[in-house]
Amino acid sequence: INTTSTMTTRTTSSRRPDGRASEGTLRPLACELSCLHRADGSALWKAGSTHVLAAVYGPIAPQNINNENTTQGVVSVVIKSGKTDNNQLREYEMGEFLHNVLESCVDVRRFPRCVIQVVLQIIQFDGSLLACLLHSAVAALMDAGVDLLYIPVATTCLVASTSASASRLDKDDHKKNTTTTTASIRLDPTSAEEEEDKDTSIIVLVNEQNRPERVLGTHSLGPGVSLDELLACVQVASKACPAIPAFFRLALEQKISRECQTLWSR
Repeated sequence: INTTSTMTTRTTSSRRPDGRASEGTLRPLACELSCLHRADGSALWKAGSTHVLAAVYGPIAPQNINNENTTQGVVSVVIKSGKTDNNQLREYEMGEFLHNVLESCVDVRRFPRCVIQVVLQIIQFDGSLLACLLHSAVAALMDAGVDLLYIPVATTCLVASTSASASRLDKDDHKKNTTTTTASIRLDPTSAEEEEDKDTSIIVLVNEQNRPERVLGTHSLGPGVSLDELLACVQVASKACPAIPAFFRLALEQKISRECQTLWSR
């Protein structure tokens, strides 16, 4: 008896619970820049019903001299949700992940002995939170005029695997068992989709704007995925990646246009 296994990836066109036409569709985006007056840069980022308010302070001198780096700047990330202590561990993990991503994309060598503090307030949560946190932080950094080496783009993939076994006879009349694994990938899942099946895995991929095929970081929740499923998620993320920088550009153009109309409206 011989046993083989294969994997296929599919994205169906069935309508999702929030009304999206297919599993490869992003939720509607909205972004408001300079919404806080005392911050050096701020952004209210909305992805569907997930809303995050980001504020950037700095580059400024650190209040604690132990946080000072003589050769480059330091990026500090604080996440606030206003919930109980049960979510503090997850917020700490997300904060560390965002710190590593942002410190790699910010040109920190231009700001020695300085701290760039990024404060993220979760206003409303409906899935794909980590991607929304990153995009709000990047929008606030751009609003503050902080130099970025590249723009990181996060894509959330919900991976659900189903296996089917079949038996057949080969040319020598030997029984052969074949296991086929089908991975269904949902892009930008909602909270209901993330919680409907505990056997699913959530993969957050961070890609570079100019090189979507380059993965800068990954963050996963759930039982994990196979190598083939991960590569399939990378392929889906690289196709969805260009939509976010285009929206960044649109938000900045609208802000500049609004400021010009305010300055020269006489």
